[in-house]
Amino acid sequence: MTKINRRNLLAAGAGAGMASAFGVPGLSSKALAQGSGMEYIFLSVVTQVPFWVDHRNALDDVSELLGVKTTFTGPLDFDTAAQARMLDELIVRRPAGIMIFPGDEAAMAPGINRAVEAGIPVACLTGDVPNSARSTFFGINGFNAGRVGGELLAQAIGGKGKVILGTFPAPSVLQRVEGYKSIFAEKYPEIEVVDVVNDKADPSYAPTAYLQAIQANPDIVGIGGTDGDSGKGAAIAVNEAGRKDIKIVAMDRNDDMLPYIEDGTIYGAVAQKSYIEAFLAVQMLHWQNTDGLQVVPDWRAAGINPLPESVDTGVMMITAENVAQFKHA
Repeated sequence: MTKINRRNLLAAGAGAGMASAFGVPGLSSKALAQGSGMEYIFLSVVTQVPFWVDHRNALDDVSELLGVKTTFTGPLDFDTAAQARMLDELIVRRPAGIMIFPGDEAAMAPGINRAVEAGIPVACLTGDVPNSARSTFFGINGFNAGRVGGELLAQAIGGKGKVILGTFPAPSVLQRVEGYKSIFAEKYPEIEVVDVVNDKADPSYAPTAYLQAIQANPDIVGIGGTDGDSGKGAAIAVNEAGRKDIKIVAMDRNDDMLPYIEDGTIYGAVAQKSYIEAFLAVQMLHWQNTDGLQVVPDWRAAGINPLPESVDTGVMMITAENVAQFKHA
């Protein structure tokens, strides 16, 4: 029996299918022919956390599809200064394109502009730097994602009670906190946010942060998490505190968090379509590099950006009913 390889299937169908879907009939032959030797690098931050598994999987798949090299890198912790230094180092390497999850917009904007000036197209993923020369952004609207999470938490706690929110100081993540607050203010005036916890997106620290918040606010009925480590951290904390009555809404689809949805400790989660972000970002940067996008005969001469300014990839809801579908092999 012939073994079916999912990446072979992608290469067979996606080269033509993606080209047809986006109106780029020459993609499969031209882009593949020009892909040899090209490298597309994803520069992230807090790379130690399991959240990035979908981005990494997408980079592997699109690498085989297009015949290009893809690399995932970045500081292990939330070190925005180190990320900015690494961007300057990447510019010297002159890759075909750079994708960035910005830890700090202000810190990354100058480097993004230098990359584009050096002829390296840049896409932002998950978090954006709109005041820069980046070509495009792929990801969710953080504010709207927070509203979705807030609606789910309101449903879990019956629309009233004291809650805490968990986050860390990345701009795109803080937007989700504001989304939670917005939906509560608009529709659920009996829900009160009594604390916003900085869990540092650190899986070793998050449980302590939430346990301390529970102890300081013993009358809370819910926790809304806005980063990938908030869900598991909150779940461990409520178990340690003997407070499984507290309803938790998590963010993302980390494999070490999903069992807590299965056993009911976590009510549900709001997940980004992370795979799509990286998969399409490499595709579009590659089309830009290989002139696969014929928006005008010569977009450089026209002085235009041929890519969409932003692509809202939306969110997925994870519940006990569908959680099995979100586990990675």
